[in-house]
Amino acid sequence: MDEDSKIQLKHAAISAKNVVFSSIPVCGTILDEVLFGYRSRVKQERLNRFVEELEKYLRSMRSGDIDQEYLKSEEFGDIFESILRRVVNTASEEKVHRYKKILLNEIKHIYESDFKETFLDIAFRINDDQILILNHFREVKECESEGSTEQGAVDGRDEGAEASLKCKEDFLGFDEGKYFFYVQDLVSKSLLYDEIIALFGGETKPYTNLRITPFGEEFLRFVEGFPAQ
Repeated sequence: MDEDSKIQLKHAAISAKNVVFSSIPVCGTILDEVLFGYRSRVKQERLNRFVEELEKYLRSMRSGDIDQEYLKSEEFGDIFESILRRVVNTASEEKVHRYKKILLNEIKHIYESDFKETFLDIAFRINDDQILILNHFREVKECESEGSTEQGAVDGRDEGAEASLKCKEDFLGFDEGKYFFYVQDLVSKSLLYDEIIALFGGETKPYTNLRITPFGEEFLRFVEGFPAQ
């Protein structure tokens, strides 16, 4: 059982005891204590755990790596508050780790963008497997940029498209249904796009020739802490 499950189980037990032994079973009072009180305690413990882990890491950093003035700024306060608001609303350890990474990257070098809130929302709504898929298509694009100029088009497909199809014959280790579910979701969020219409006029199965979008590349830079290029 993971730590978050233990916390929820403990508070669920406390809440159940309050219901069973409540001497005055007034509906509003019970709901307030059992539902809202319980959720508040769970969120508080998530928040405490996140902040404690963050503090430990900051103590291990060299003072020169931290912009103390930026930590006091309104801009940092805004993104810190935005991240905390999302952290307390998820039991997913992978998402908490993702947000910690984003925040630490922000401390090391400020990410200048009007899309921070948009990217924070996306980071909440996709999982690590989907980020792995995005990284795959970024690598495909990089390979395409290096090799496709000299090779040119082959049988109506450029070298990058051919590489993309070959690389995912095994669906990157996912079963076919899950793979297509993930990529369709990424397309719906504008992180990938389906090049099928442009290349093949709709004669090939959808979602078999995907590309990462500039929006998707920028999202990865935000998550990984690479400054915009």
